Amino acid sequence: MKLRKIMAGIIATSVAGTMAVAASAQYDASIMYADADWYPSIMDASGHAEDAASGTVTEWTAGTQEVTKDGTYTVSVADIKASAVDEETGEETMAAVTAEGAMVFNVDIVDLAKDLGIGADAEGYDDLKTGAEKMEFAKSKGVNVTDVKISQTKDGETTEVAVDSNKILFGDIEGNGKLRIELYNEYGDTKNDAPLKVSDLFFNEKLEVTFTISGIDAILNGGSTTPDETDAPATDAPATDAPTAGDSTKDNTNTGVEGVAAVAGVAIVAAGAVIVAKKRK
Repeated sequence: MKLRKIMAGIIATSVAGTMAVAASAQYDASIMYADADWYPSIMDASGHAEDAASGTVTEWTAGTQEVTKDGTYTVSVADIKASAVDEETGEETMAAVTAEGAMVFNVDIVDLAKDLGIGADAEGYDDLKTGAEKMEFAKSKGVNVTDVKISQTKDGETTEVAVDSNKILFGDIEGNGKLRIELYNEYGDTKNDAPLKVSDLFFNEKLEVTFTISGIDAILNGGSTTPDETDAPATDAPATDAPTAGDSTKDNTNTGVEGVAAVAGVAIVAAGAVIVAKKRK
C-alpha cells in the first residue's frame, strides 16, 4: 500500500493548535519535538492537531508528569499518526509517522520557573542574555537538572540516544515562566554546541526523556530535600498551556521556536503545498 501524507499547513496547525489547548495541572512536564522537516511537529501535550486548510489530522500519545518535588521523572511522545491517502484506492487512513532528526527537542514544565523564582519576573533576570546565563541564574537559586537520558523505539527495538548532560541548557529559556530543558533547538544556543547528534534520532513508536531535578523541595516544599523516583509517565495526559513567545521588549527572551514555526506555517498555507513525505526506511 502506497500512502501519500497530506502536509499542507501542518506546521501552522501545530502552532495554532497550542493556542487553543486548555490549561493543564500545575507543573506538567511534556516533550516539545519537531523532526528535521517539521513533520511531525508536536508543540504541546494535547495529542491531537487538525489542519483546517488541508484536513490533515495528526494524533499522538503524550506521556506527561506533574513535577511537584525533587526527583526523577520520565516524559514521552508515542504512537504518532497522521491522516494519509492510499494512492491505489484513494481512501484516507491514519498512518504511523516515522520521525528523523530534530529541529526542536525540549522538555517544558509549565509555570515551574516562575514559581521557583528563576523566571522573567525574578530580580536580575532582565540582565540575562543567553541560555547559559539563564541556566547559571537557575543554579544560583539552587535549581539543577542532571542525569538526562533519552531513548527511542523503532519497529519494536528500543535504543539509547547518547546525550552529554553537561551541554544541556535549562531554566526560563523563553521568558514565559516555563522551566525548559533544552536538548536541541535549531534557533537556540544548543544549535552550536549540541548535547546530542540529531542524526541519531530515528523512531516510529516512542521517544522518551528521563531527567532528575533538584531544588524544588528547598524552595517550594518547606526545605525537604529527599528526592523520590516518580512513577512512569501518564499516557492519558491532560493538555498543557500553549508555548508563549518571550516579551519582545526584553533582550533575547525568546529563542525563536514558536515564532519561526508560525512563520513557516504561514508560508506553507500560502503556497497551498501538498508534500509527499519521504522518510528513510
